[in-house]
Amino acid sequence: MTEPAPTSPVLCSPWATPGDVPEAVKTKLALTDDDAWLKPLMFASEVLWMLSGRQWLGQGCEETAVLRSVAATPGRGAWPYHQTWGSCSCWLASSWVDGWLPPAFGWAGVHILAPLAVRLPRNKITAVTSVTINGDPFTDFELERTGWLRRTDGLGWSVCDDSTSITYQYGSPPPMGAVEAVVQLGTEFAKSLNDIKGCKLPDRVTSVSREGVTMTVIDPQTFLSQGRTGLYLVDLWLGAVNPQSRPQAASIWSPDLPVTTLAP
Repeated sequence: MTEPAPTSPVLCSPWATPGDVPEAVKTKLALTDDDAWLKPLMFASEVLWMLSGRQWLGQGCEETAVLRSVAATPGRGAWPYHQTWGSCSCWLASSWVDGWLPPAFGWAGVHILAPLAVRLPRNKITAVTSVTINGDPFTDFELERTGWLRRTDGLGWSVCDDSTSITYQYGSPPPMGAVEAVVQLGTEFAKSLNDIKGCKLPDRVTSVSREGVTMTVIDPQTFLSQGRTGLYLVDLWLGAVNPQSRPQAASIWSPDLPVTTLAP
């Protein structure tokens, strides 16, 4: 039985699975155990995610956000936060405890008004699996295509007392060409990791002289600095999806995008 794929700090899931690797390739390399392909395919997925402009996270990431009107400061607090939740000075009455800022229950001032809709911290939200308020299930909400979560009962979200928890899934599957590119690159990684001859990845040499003949080989770091790998089919795909070798996709802002609306 195939073990779960290694956990990636940047991707929700690998772009290709051992099932995407042709059986002929597995047999030729004597790597018929699917477990032997998990690490190479994840490694290849991370590399191509970065080189393609960080556009597809894969599928299956899940996160729980607790609504609050204060952002984590460097080195303190790891909760997800989005600026649409607002900012309330009530948190000034709190003190950091073990890297966490508890809600200011003793605040005597006026809290900010509760927004009717909040933007979830991640992009490409695929589903909201649960919402609880004070520990009780809450269902009067709808997820908009833009990633905003809107209450449908006419009331606003409380963002000052850590009372609302939202669990949601996010991520995006890569295009078909990405799967093939990962298989191609992952196969070469598998050869290298298992000391199998015939790896097509360029070696880090600049020139070789033998019997009066000098051959120049491009340093693989040159390929990487140009956003390429040295593998023709993989680089053909990278050139199509990220021709300018941008480190990440551009973001778009428009005055027509939705904004936070406060409850009356």
